[in-house]
Amino acid sequence: MTGEKTRKKRFFTIFLIAFLFSSLQFSQAFAGDMSGKKECFAIGTGTIVKGNLVQGKKSTIRMALLKGAENYLVRLLGNQAVATHFESLANEILPNIDQEIQNFHILAEQQVGNRYSVFVKMKINENSMAEKLMEAGVFQTINRSVKVLFMVSETRGPVEVFWWQDAAAHPALTPIELALHGVLQDRGFNPVNRIMDLPPSNVLSGQFPANLLPEDATQWGRLFSADVVIYGKSLILDHKLLLNLKAIDVRKGIQICEKSGSQKIPRGTVDGEKILDIMRKCVNRLAVDLCPCILRNINTEPEATNQLDVTLAGISQPRQFQTFSEFLKAHIPGVKNIIPSKISDDSMSATIDFQGDWITFISLVLNHQNLPFPLHLGQTDTDNILFYLE
Repeated sequence: MTGEKTRKKRFFTIFLIAFLFSSLQFSQAFAGDMSGKKECFAIGTGTIVKGNLVQGKKSTIRMALLKGAENYLVRLLGNQAVATHFESLANEILPNIDQEIQNFHILAEQQVGNRYSVFVKMKINENSMAEKLMEAGVFQTINRSVKVLFMVSETRGPVEVFWWQDAAAHPALTPIELALHGVLQDRGFNPVNRIMDLPPSNVLSGQFPANLLPEDATQWGRLFSADVVIYGKSLILDHKLLLNLKAIDVRKGIQICEKSGSQKIPRGTVDGEKILDIMRKCVNRLAVDLCPCILRNINTEPEATNQLDVTLAGISQPRQFQTFSEFLKAHIPGVKNIIPSKISDDSMSATIDFQGDWITFISLVLNHQNLPFPLHLGQTDTDNILFYLE
């Protein structure tokens, strides 16, 4: 029996070394990939006038650099955000965008007659660009996307629908939720999928009114780990859509923005898709002011990173721990690094760098629908989190 335990422990040790090696390779590959995304490439073509080669090259290189910086901006913000905020970009960002170029290298050049072409690689000063975009009220995704939960009631005639009255009984998104999801996602926000990430039924199971109080919306926002809750009312009355949207900063628990608007509904319109299109138009118009307002006022500083000691017990083979680690990397937001640390006959432990506290980590793991196998929580404290395979 002792020999069998020794062989088993030796097998675990070999696996741990292999896992550490593969994790290191993954980290190096990931770092290389991320550094590549910070680079921009562009081609510029110009004309050499009156034989002035120096001036021709200079103007062509500048043209390529400006084109590369503009392409970076479009890739960073997305087409929809550029279209939405084009006036601000054209007036405040584009005229001096060359100042955001940190460095560049000419990779290839060619002259044919009086035509000169150049291929350049360049790097943008991302911190400076982010600051300029925030000052201009333009959404940017350099740091992270803002996670937003929608709690907007919908009323048509005598019928009022609001999913938080009984979250488990409302399996489908309402039309106003669909409109909000599409419009905010186009602007780079990260909408909460309340259907896929539904919290346990015993959490916040009381009755909540359609007209939420800010503290109620804040509670729900924290439950879904949202940065912002957009709540309010959608009302169809007398052939008109009336929409009121308020935004709460979940971390501060205070309202930061409010916008209202309306949209005419042609008489006789009952088709669901047409109503949804009208809602999208109204949401889109309000989002022009609402989104920059949120981004100016939301606290997007990342939470402090903590080191959590996590143990997975009751395993019968090392592959189960690797599967668990892969699940954490892929599905638990805030997990930055996983370093295996201890092994025993039926358990493995790791130190996890997590952006958040240990209670949030446990909640995200146990409530996730993609858990690779059933788990329950063992005796846990701030020093060690213990999960058991069921």
